[in-house]
Amino acid sequence: MGIVSIKTVSPVSQLGRWRMTEPWEELREMIEIPAGEAKAFESVIKNKRKREWLACRILLKEMLGRNAVIAYDAERKPHLAGLKIQISMSHSGEYVCVYLHEHAPVGVDIQQLKPSISKGAFYFLNEAEMQWADLENNVRLHLIWSAKESVFKYAGDASIDLKKHITINHFSGNQNGFFEVNLQKGDNQEVVRLQFDTFEDYVLTWTL
Repeated sequence: MGIVSIKTVSPVSQLGRWRMTEPWEELREMIEIPAGEAKAFESVIKNKRKREWLACRILLKEMLGRNAVIAYDAERKPHLAGLKIQISMSHSGEYVCVYLHEHAPVGVDIQQLKPSISKGAFYFLNEAEMQWADLENNVRLHLIWSAKESVFKYAGDASIDLKKHITINHFSGNQNGFFEVNLQKGDNQEVVRLQFDTFEDYVLTWTL
C-alpha cells in the first residue's frame, strides 16, 4: 500500500506512516540501499524484519527527498549520518512510522493492540500510575505502554527503566489527544508532552 500519511507536527517536524502490504522483494526494488547500510541489510534474516527495515528507509527517503544513512550511537539511538536532523522510528503489525525533527530529539511508538497486555501491566506501571490506570481498559494500557516507549526513545539513554523513570500523568480519552509524562534522567526531571492517536487496532504516540 505504501505511504498512509506524512503529517506536519510543527514547522520543523514531520511524522510519516507506511502500511506494509508488499513483500520485501518488492520493497527492495523501491530503494537504492546506501553503501553504509548494505552490510546491515545483508545481516537481516527474517522476511518480516526485512520488510520493516526497507519500509522505514523508503518512507524516510520520501520525507527527506533523498537517501540517508541511519546509524546508531552507543545507546542504540538512531541518527542520520552527517545530518543534524533527529529521527525516531517504530513498527508494529503492518505499519512503520518515521518521525523527523530538524534539530531536537523526538520519540514515536506504534503498537498493535493485544488482548493480554494487562497480564504484564505490573512490569511497566509504577505505583503512581496504578492509582488511576484501569487494567480493564485495553486501549488505555496500550497508550501508556506506547507513551513510555516514545519517551524512552526521546531520552536516548539505555539505562532508563520504563517503570522507574517514566511516569504517565493521568489523562482521559481513548481516541486521540494529549498528555504529559514525567521523565527522570539522572538527577534531572523533565516534563515531556505527547500526542496520541488510535486507528484500526493500533495506538500511536509521539513526543512534542
